[in-house]
Amino acid sequence: MKSYSVDYVIKAISTLLEDGELVYIGLNSIPSLIASFMARDLYGKKIRIIGVAEASNPSRVLLSPSTGNPFFVEAAPVIITADAFDFAQKGKLDVMFLGPAQIDEETNVNLTMIGNDYYNPKVKLPGGAATAFILPLSKKAILWNLKHSKRSLVKKVDFITGTAKFSNNKVFVVTNLGVLAYNREDRKWHLEGIYPFSSYEKVVENTDFEVKRKDSERLIDLTNEDLRFINDMDPYNLRSALETL
Repeated sequence: MKSYSVDYVIKAISTLLEDGELVYIGLNSIPSLIASFMARDLYGKKIRIIGVAEASNPSRVLLSPSTGNPFFVEAAPVIITADAFDFAQKGKLDVMFLGPAQIDEETNVNLTMIGNDYYNPKVKLPGGAATAFILPLSKKAILWNLKHSKRSLVKKVDFITGTAKFSNNKVFVVTNLGVLAYNREDRKWHLEGIYPFSSYEKVVENTDFEVKRKDSERLIDLTNEDLRFINDMDPYNLRSALETL
């Protein structure tokens, strides 16, 4: 059964979700959307899924190019975005996802622009929406990036759209090479997991900041059951547009 590198990212994200968590899915976040439903419906984790589509724990979705499209959700109660942000403000939002173009050694993220001149950027990015507000408030932030390189995992981001630097939450980065976890004691990123086609050496080679190594990394692999679930959730193969291998 054919798999993509993004499928490993989906599996990795799903393993980071835990029972009892309230999980918020933002815009254009296909990997985190599939991963959340995978954690709940395939692995039986007792999580509640909300997001910009303003549905509360929908029974299923029909995947569309935009995870903010309200019509991709089948019958579900409504929870408006303002209420979801209220959860964050009150410390009740357990997990949120972001897909930054750049992530640096201090948990700063960039979804705004590439280059040194804000008024004349090399690349104008979509923008951070509520990133600055919600990133430090969620109990666990899962950042995903499907092009793990020294241009995306950088020493210092070109622009700080948001940061978890002054927070005390858990922060993970999930990429097409593995999973990094931020350690607040030594203020370093530690390699948490790898895939069958990646390694600590490959992660270090493609990261611009220091990555610490644990005694052993968790191997994240896909089963046929995983792939069947992912394909069923994505019948039009939209995730293939994100493929990086």
